[in-house]
Amino acid sequence: MKERGILMRGEMVRAILDGRKTQTRRIVKPQPSVIHAIHADASLTTNCIFRNGDQRIHCPHGQPGDRLWVKETWVKTDGMTSVPDVFYRASENAVNAEQLSPWKPSIFMPRWASRITLEIVGVRVERVQDITETDAMAEGVAWKDHAGLARFTAAKLYAALWDSINAKTHPWASNPWVWVIEFKRV
Repeated sequence: MKERGILMRGEMVRAILDGRKTQTRRIVKPQPSVIHAIHADASLTTNCIFRNGDQRIHCPHGQPGDRLWVKETWVKTDGMTSVPDVFYRASENAVNAEQLSPWKPSIFMPRWASRITLEIVGVRVERVQDITETDAMAEGVAWKDHAGLARFTAAKLYAALWDSINAKTHPWASNPWVWVIEFKRV
């Protein structure tokens, strides 16, 4: 079993904490130009291999049984006794921490400060636009069907979320190949 850090935005951290997020999609790098074969165990119990000619790319985020520790925006309070040692921007109580010190970006979060550990239960590869409604909901998007309003599907909301994160390099319209990482919270 290996452990790796994984960056998450605040709304995705909240979705994990709420139990709504059990999947994440990450860009396959480099994007293949020609697809000869894709191999993924149907039971999602083995690491995917993505073949581009003779090139094999294993998921850099891990395989089933490996763990991911979530890196999120945080601030350390230097041991003040009346507050926790670490605040997380995604938490509701983090509002009061604004005056303590500057927030640190998620990319600089050390392992000891992480509060969320995920176990990978499945890995597969697909095009981002192949996401199903069920998978979009497992990505943690919050959606409701309101009477009298245009109905937004979870997949459409996920497409908007995707572009808010990846529009500059791999927009939804380009339909990039992605690793689909399924996980459970430990």
